[in-house]
Amino acid sequence: MATEAHTHEPVPVLSVRDLTKTFGQVVAIDGVSLDVYDNEILGIVGDNGAGKSTFLSLLTGYNQPDSGVFMHRGRHVRVSSPAESRRRLRIEMIYQDLAMAPDLKVWQNLFIGEEQTRWGCLLRTNAMRCRAREALERMGAKIGPDDVVEHLSGGERQLVAIARALLFDRDIILMDEPTAAISAAKAHDVLRTIRALHAGGKTVLLVSHRLEDILEVCTRVAVFVNGRITDVVGTEGLTVDRLLTMMFHTDGKIS
Repeated sequence: MATEAHTHEPVPVLSVRDLTKTFGQVVAIDGVSLDVYDNEILGIVGDNGAGKSTFLSLLTGYNQPDSGVFMHRGRHVRVSSPAESRRRLRIEMIYQDLAMAPDLKVWQNLFIGEEQTRWGCLLRTNAMRCRAREALERMGAKIGPDDVVEHLSGGERQLVAIARALLFDRDIILMDEPTAAISAAKAHDVLRTIRALHAGGKTVLLVSHRLEDILEVCTRVAVFVNGRITDVVGTEGLTVDRLLTMMFHTDGKIS
């Protein structure tokens, strides 16, 4: 007797349902639902003020939603702080301003807040320097752990921020405009690193106004309009013009 074959949809690594966030009278996020899957590069696009950065801040626990549901690998969770997001959900956020201490060395920036110690008080300096060097070498970065951050270019600082995600083996990496203020050559290095993260099994959420970058590296794109996601589409055959139409059409939808 033949048996019916069953197919199972993959469980999203991260899901949100009906997420809402207001700041006073401003509705920044308005009923957003989205599934994010293992080992995908998901682009997030929209006009200024569309809700992209606020959405990422909710995923990291930096801001708290007014309502809505978070699920991590099918289980309901509450993201109460950036520290919990990093350690419990294995999410690393790379901010647009990079949030680095420019007067410190690269290895010191990589381990800020997660320093390795011996006997609870002595810093394991050599161990941290070695781990930092390994993470930088994995990305092919031409900088060393003892370089001072203020002497690095914008693109090199982006690579340091990405190295932190590799260093602590985060599963999900959120990037807010990583190529916005760097040269085309350095932007190419960042995009190459994003591909390498994907090849290594990581999930990346990429916010960018550079739509060419989105189409070059992303597998899907979520379009934000006035705090809502109006489209989620695959990038195969997608063009910049079509993305722009989605972003600026009055109802966010196109035929």
